[in-house]
Amino acid sequence: MENIAYLTWVSLVWLAVITCIFLVWYFSHRAKHKERLMMMEKGIDPQLNPFKSKGFIFPWLKVGIIIIGLSIGLVIISILVSTQSLNNNNALPMAILGLCGGISMVIANRLDNDKSKS
Repeated sequence: MENIAYLTWVSLVWLAVITCIFLVWYFSHRAKHKERLMMMEKGIDPQLNPFKSKGFIFPWLKVGIIIIGLSIGLVIISILVSTQSLNNNNALPMAILGLCGGISMVIANRLDNDKSKS
């Protein structure tokens, strides 16, 4: 009985992941299409778009900062667990991870904005 419940949850998680990936692709494709149509309506050739990016550049700096922030949160949680300061409080570890992850996302965004301004 446990295997069926486990497989059900795993299937639901994978279905959610696949759905999210499809929705990201769909909405980005639709936005690019609308942008091309608007450029054509204004008389601009979409092939000569000066704002067109030179390809996808993966934001390694942002991902690294977020991973570091989450790791700091995990270290704080492990220290609290080893000192037995949590006292069966299940919400505190998630709050710590959310706080550290959020702070790291703000820092990553600020660094990216500073880099794009210069």
